[in-house]
Amino acid sequence: MILHLCLPLLVGLLHPALCVYNCSSQYERIPDNSDVTVVCGARTINLEINLCTAQWAGFSITDLALNGNHNASECQGSMDNSVDPPVIRYQLPVNHSQENPCRQSLQIVDEIPDPTGPFSSFLSIQAAIITGFIDTPGSDQGLISYSTDLYYHFSCRYPLEYLINNTQIVASSVSVASSNNSGTFIDTLRMSVYNDSDHAYPLVVPSTGLELRTKIYVEVKAVNLTGNFHVLLDHCFGTPTAYNVSQTEQHNFFTGCSVDPRTSVTSNGLSNVAWFNFEAFRFVQHRSQDVSSIYLHCIMRLCEPTKCQELLSACGKRRKRSVSPFGEESSESATVTVGPLYTAAVEDRPNAAAYSSDVASERDEVKVAALVVGLVFGSAAAALLVLAGWFALKKFYWAGGLPHAFN
Repeated sequence: MILHLCLPLLVGLLHPALCVYNCSSQYERIPDNSDVTVVCGARTINLEINLCTAQWAGFSITDLALNGNHNASECQGSMDNSVDPPVIRYQLPVNHSQENPCRQSLQIVDEIPDPTGPFSSFLSIQAAIITGFIDTPGSDQGLISYSTDLYYHFSCRYPLEYLINNTQIVASSVSVASSNNSGTFIDTLRMSVYNDSDHAYPLVVPSTGLELRTKIYVEVKAVNLTGNFHVLLDHCFGTPTAYNVSQTEQHNFFTGCSVDPRTSVTSNGLSNVAWFNFEAFRFVQHRSQDVSSIYLHCIMRLCEPTKCQELLSACGKRRKRSVSPFGEESSESATVTVGPLYTAAVEDRPNAAAYSSDVASERDEVKVAALVVGLVFGSAAAALLVLAGWFALKKFYWAGGLPHAFN
């Protein structure tokens, strides 16, 4: 419980705090690493400082500030006495860090990936390291002091390479929150499939599957992504079953600059969303099944806008293997999924017996039609012959050749 009365203390005492809290005697010690807690969030970095050890060291809440900004009230913490021991809370925004008065340091570093992870084929992957500190004003007055200067250092590591895979859906889209012990710049990674180029109508897969060569439009989006980074798809591919690291059967839609002829990448590395489309196909191993399933996967990264453009502009002049992981599989990953999508089976051709029977029936119909036409023309010819004979005989009669023939 906190004493609600702030007691004035003598300046020369060992504990020159402005207010006294009922802290346990276990905190009457020099502050150490266990007194600071850091949570690396997608939009904010949240920090907690043990108020009791800071108080024992001779400092109040207003003495500590983020990154040396002691004159900015927004860089000072707020006291929370609802927990034991009480803490000083700080919140540092990640987004728009250049406009942040308590600005921290952000550095992009190259790292060697985990050899057993999904990016094991990369020579290097990248991460963003945000660092900062909370300190007290330096002791610069008098000859001696019984107060120690406090300096709490913190850092957050954010991976820039992500794996999107294996969240199984039949149609439309899926959204799965992404986080890990280090932190992530992304609240949510979302992969969605549509049936139109405007990405307005979610794809609905009929029970019989999609017709082959149907256009499928794919959207990969990072929700609440800081404006410092864009989404760049390194590698997108399809598999007949759910993804695993050792899987070898896959169809590549595109790998970096190399794009399948029936795939089109319409937007990549330009914002927090990337788009591509492809034509529906069947995996040959599903030839005995009524429908063929397709699982979609993408390896994506976050990169600064200029870095994204640098990677994309290098298409056509880069070597097959480079230090940069663009276009290659690369240990940090966040997972989401789209799939399976189903494509329809190829219709069976008529068998030989049915085909022969149809032809024979058609031939019989032709023979009957020919017989009827023949009878009609034969009857007409006979009638013409009779008429011709009658006219000939009548002419002969009038000429006197047959005087009694038509009496």
